[in-house]
Amino acid sequence: MDHPRVRETTEQDESAVLQLMTEYMTWALATFEQTYGFAMGTNARHTSADLDKFRRPSGLLAIAWADGGAADGGTYTAGAEPAGVAALRVQDGGVVEIKRMFVRPGHRGTHLGSEMLDWLLERSQDDLGAHIVRLDSNRFMGDAHRLYESRGFVERTPYAGSEIPAELQHLWRFYELRLG
Repeated sequence: MDHPRVRETTEQDESAVLQLMTEYMTWALATFEQTYGFAMGTNARHTSADLDKFRRPSGLLAIAWADGGAADGGTYTAGAEPAGVAALRVQDGGVVEIKRMFVRPGHRGTHLGSEMLDWLLERSQDDLGAHIVRLDSNRFMGDAHRLYESRGFVERTPYAGSEIPAELQHLWRFYELRLG
């Protein structure tokens, strides 16, 4: 399947990836506090070291471009801007986990999230040899849940290796998709 706006990141993308992930966490933490009335106490800022758990061979990072971005890593047309980010993290037993999937608000509704998810699923199986893809998503992320469910993800119990603290897991939905 063709995903012209999504590709694996390169070293040149690092500042854009860090900005996108920090934007995502800033939004998610603020929405969490607004929704539930208390703060998680997590730092929204991402650093290069934070990305290491998502780099090969531990996983991979994806970037999505809007307004003329070239997904093949080639030249970007005028007006191209990074519009989304996502990561895969390899776990044991042929499992990968989707993390930090985010589309900037101004680019939502353009199917960019769908393209990113499809790209991640292809890479999970083709590049990382996964049989199962898992993810966690806060209960306030209804649009994301509809997207995951449209691709066949089913809700499951919390899984080992999730970053979500046990005392907060009731505020999340956990999903799984069996590949192949």
